[in-house]
Amino acid sequence: MPPAADKTPESRRTQMYKGVLELALMRLLQDGAQYGLKILDGLHEEAGLDLSEGTLYPLLHRLEKAGLIKSEWRHEAEASHPRKYYGLTPAGATELKAQGDIWLEMTERLNAFLKRGN
Repeated sequence: MPPAADKTPESRRTQMYKGVLELALMRLLQDGAQYGLKILDGLHEEAGLDLSEGTLYPLLHRLEKAGLIKSEWRHEAEASHPRKYYGLTPAGATELKAQGDIWLEMTERLNAFLKRGN
């Protein structure tokens, strides 16, 4: 494992993303069901998270298997093919609330700690 000083900003960002993607994804789906590319755009534009389809779809599959989200195929008039939509389940909403509360408390305390020396 390389020393921390050798880590690139991108590798640091990737490590931090792994801890927040699930929370951000569930928060996005709280507003309503969305299909994959729309989820990617929303996470990028609204949450500032830049991730690939190769990261998103395994996460969606894992959350669906855990019962936190559900999926359904929809065929819309303006779309040339059916799209798979993902939505938050009641269990997912409960988990989002629990994770969100922990995240907000943790980041509030950590931000105060990090600013202490400035």
